[in-house]
Amino acid sequence: MSKVIVFLGSPRKEGNTTKLINRIIAGAKSVGAEIVTYDLNEEGVKGCQSCFYCRANDGCAVRDKLQSMYKEIKAADGIVAGFPIYFADIGAQSKIMIDRLFPMLAGDFSPRNPGKKVATVYAQGQPDPTLHTSAIDKNNAVLKGFGWELVESMLCHGTLAPAYEIPQELFDKAFEVGKQLAT
Repeated sequence: MSKVIVFLGSPRKEGNTTKLINRIIAGAKSVGAEIVTYDLNEEGVKGCQSCFYCRANDGCAVRDKLQSMYKEIKAADGIVAGFPIYFADIGAQSKIMIDRLFPMLAGDFSPRNPGKKVATVYAQGQPDPTLHTSAIDKNNAVLKGFGWELVESMLCHGTLAPAYEIPQELFDKAFEVGKQLAT
């Protein structure tokens, strides 16, 4: 059985980021994947303390709800990260997770757990899909720097329009991405 790790960076439980992530989860489950989810908005999630424990050790010194993610990532086949964009960058919850992934690099900055498949989901209220590409490119580059293969990066944009609905093509794509991460 394959394993897919999910990081929900949105504080909105019914938001667009979460809706697309849920479709990816459905796709992964359709081919028998085990899903492990981390809600980055939960209380008890702490940021990186810059203690450099991870430079000499495989893991993180911070003992919180993200502590188990290192073991889960090591065992995972696929990783999904949902990043809403606020003020031209990913939200604070997502940034905490990115910073806490520093242990994915060894002391010499080589990847500790390469070969994972990763998909990212971004959502922004801004209707111009090209406006925040620098934030998307930057965060995708961080994940690729861990030796992970970016199989898909999805953007849901214009979400603040009064009657906004996620396009069906994006939902369909999300389902297929979930299957791809799990096989």
